[in-house]
Formats: sequence, structure tokens, C-alpha cells
Amino acid sequence: MSNIQATSIAICVTTCFRPEGLRRLLESLAAQQFVKNIQPDLRIVIVDNDAAGSARRVCEDFRARNSIALEYEIEGRRGIPIARNHAVDMAKKYPVDFIAILDDDEVADRHWLDELMAAQMEFGADVLTGPVVPYFMGATDRWLQRFFERANLANGQDLRHNYNYVYTSNLLAKAAIFRDLRFDERFALSGAEDTHLFMQLFEKGYRAVWAENALVTEWLPESRTNPQWLWKRAYRRGNSFAICELVQNGSLKTRVKRIAKGSFRFVQGLVGTLVSLGRKSQFVQGVQGLCLGAGMISGSLGFEYQEYKQIHGA
Repeated sequence: MSNIQATSIAICVTTCFRPEGLRRLLESLAAQQFVKNIQPDLRIVIVDNDAAGSARRVCEDFRARNSIALEYEIEGRRGIPIARNHAVDMAKKYPVDFIAILDDDEVADRHWLDELMAAQMEFGADVLTGPVVPYFMGATDRWLQRFFERANLANGQDLRHNYNYVYTSNLLAKAAIFRDLRFDERFALSGAEDTHLFMQLFEKGYRAVWAENALVTEWLPESRTNPQWLWKRAYRRGNSFAICELVQNGSLKTRVKRIAKGSFRFVQGLVGTLVSLGRKSQFVQGVQGLCLGAGMISGSLGFEYQEYKQIHGA
């Protein structure tokens, strides 16, 4: 066991029309085990982004069966950053040292929080993220599964400007960070509020590192495990990243530079598509690159793609 002092952590979860996913997540949080650290004082904060309160019963059932404190509120305005700001504001009402964030379509490994705490103690980082691995809820060909897998990084690896690995679906951050930083609500339905948050964090000098053993599993419904979804996601990534850059620095130089990078990605993807010669994996990857580039160009021109108008899974 490390020498970390007993600490207080609020785990923030926003949910929208996924009661079963939320139930799985809460069960995994109740099963957390602590080997490397003293068990922290835990509080779970749930913000339901369904004005009708579809997650209320799941939360009430959890409270009845567990001793972990759980706070539940509804946020009627739709949008991930709006709901996350609501959750963080709820957490800040309590004297918490750290704020963790997870998504409602995930399940945390039983040592997830213990590993995040251990990595924070070892590396002294302000923010930590860890691996999110896919669980396929429907039949998915192996060649297609590879598109959803990410290589794990070394424990403690610095994540500055590594935007493929900074996200808020598996995060532990010092609570003090959120005193003057918030999720930008302009990204309500487009996503990338996490990318923009990390841009602000890095600009202010905060340090983020990787916790290689803090494992979270993302449950993927069949509606998200097909080439069409991959292409839409690639377009959204390019689009939203370009918009994030413009929010941070809207100069003509920034816009032209991103359009140039997007054009290169588009041409690179187009060439990859044309030479794929019927090989499914290469074809899908080529179209991904094409869509990524197109998204960068459209975002640089001020067009916003709102991916999160549709909710996948339950």
C-alpha cells in the first residue's frame, strides 16, 4: 500500500437515455477495491440529461443497496458539456480533493480508481487518464474490431498535446483545476468539449499523464460498430478539433494551417481508398482519412457537425 493520505473523491457521471448502461457502471463503482491506497471517501454525482428523469429509478435502487453517497439531479438543457458542468458544480459543493469522470456506457475495472490514485501519487500529475477498451455488444468481425482498439501507453507518459489519449471518459483530476475552468457549452451537441478543456489545461501549464492500469470498458452497441459510424466519427473528430483550435486562436494563420492539414489528410485518404483494391480494412481506413480531412476543412470554415443529437445504446 502506498503512503497516500486518505482522500475524498467525487465521481461525476452524466447520463442520457441509458438506464441499463448506468446500472452497469454503478455496480462496477460499488465493487471498487483498494490495494495500493487507503480507501477514499467516495461520492457519486449523477446528472440526468433527460428532463423526464429516466435515470432516477436506477439511482434510487443503487442508494437502497449501497452505502456510497450518491447525489442525483436533472439537467434539462441538452448537451454533454452543460451536464458535465452541472455535475462538477455539484461535486464542488463538497470538500473533495479529486474529481473523476466516467461515461454512462462504461464499466470500471475493480481496481480502476486504485490505479488512478496510485499513478497520481507516483507522478504528481494534475490530471490522469487511462485506457478505454471496447466491449462489443453484437457480432463484430475481427478486422472491424481493430478500428476500436487503441495501443496502451507507458505508465506515467506525459500527454501534453497528445489529443488521441486525452479524454474525459476515464479521468481523475485535482478538484482545484475546476475552480476557474469549465467545459465550453458551445460544444453542447458537437462533442470535443474534452479536447477543448485539455487545450486550456495545457495552455495554463497543468500536467496530464497516462495511468496504464486504470482500465475502463466501453460497451459498444451494434449501431456504433460499422464502417458508417467510423466515418462519421472521423469527420466529427476533424471538424470539432478544427473548431477547438479556432476557439483558442481564431487567427487567419490558424485557419489556413488547419485547412492545409485537412487537405493533405483528404488526399491521403482518397489515395488510400483508390489503392485498397477491394481490401475491406484498407478501404475503411482510407475513407476514414478522407472524412477526417473533410471534417478539418469544414470546421476551419466554421461549419459544425452535431454528432450528439442521436444517443446510441440504452
